[in-house]
Amino acid sequence: MFLQSGGFRPPAPNGKVKIYECEGVPLAEHCMQPSTMEALKTWQARQDDVFVVTYPKAGTTWTQEIVSAVIRKGDLEQVNKTHTYLRNPFLEATIFSSTKDIDVPPTHEIIDKMKSPRTIKSHLPGHLLPPDVMEKKSRIVYVARNPKDLAVSYYYFSMGNPTLPQYDTWNDFFDDFCAGKTVYGPWWNHYLYYWKLRHEPNVLFLKFENMKKDLKGTVERIGHFLEYTFSDDVLDRIVSHCTFENMKANPMTNPDTLRFMKTNVESIDNNNIIPKDSHPFMRKGKVGDWKSHFTVSQNEAMDALIREKLAGSGLVFEC
Repeated sequence: MFLQSGGFRPPAPNGKVKIYECEGVPLAEHCMQPSTMEALKTWQARQDDVFVVTYPKAGTTWTQEIVSAVIRKGDLEQVNKTHTYLRNPFLEATIFSSTKDIDVPPTHEIIDKMKSPRTIKSHLPGHLLPPDVMEKKSRIVYVARNPKDLAVSYYYFSMGNPTLPQYDTWNDFFDDFCAGKTVYGPWWNHYLYYWKLRHEPNVLFLKFENMKKDLKGTVERIGHFLEYTFSDDVLDRIVSHCTFENMKANPMTNPDTLRFMKTNVESIDNNNIIPKDSHPFMRKGKVGDWKSHFTVSQNEAMDALIREKLAGSGLVFEC
């Protein structure tokens, strides 16, 4: 077990998050190390790999759980034996151990030892994803979310994550988000790269809002994409397992289990999740929460930005 007592991804040294640019994309050095990004240029994918790729807070954990349940043919007992972070490792993020005498390899090296089919999480924009992923035609499930809700969710996630820059106010974060200065860069470049690949047979492009409207249809669509079909009973079990409420209550699907765990991974308990003074990873999972955060001027500015950046692409969101 490479995750030990105390969990992983501790605060950056001295509480300061150093940002560096990787081919024009701002990344957090403490978590997405330059050496890892260099290694990923020649990292070997497998043809039967399934990548869940999103901009941060666009529905990553939700989608990876659906994919995880689908490739296990709806065997939820098997799914719940292992935490989602171990079933769906985070390709570019360095995993840390709080036990000093344990040498933890980079995540991509851990993935190398996994049995196929592997499900792999990434937030990398397309030009930073390992080239071998497209060369091998590994499957990619991509999710985009209304940029307004994306911004609000990412703001709260940043405030609860000591490996990301901290902002004094929502307004400060909003300004950086609109300028493309948040970690992982401009959301519009991220979206459009994968949007242009949506007709490729190995790419499935989804929208968060459509997933919320029709979760069962989404599970069926992902199953079809990955060449699985299910009886109605199995399909309903997967859908129930992957509702926001059930995932938040399940210590094997809620990332907060490991983010704030006080005991060993082997003894996961809901009582170990989410200190009272922390922002939970799974906060609301709603569509339209931006309306309680945006000012009139911010809404106008975001509408103008969306029109400018997505003009002519055919990619639209219900705002």
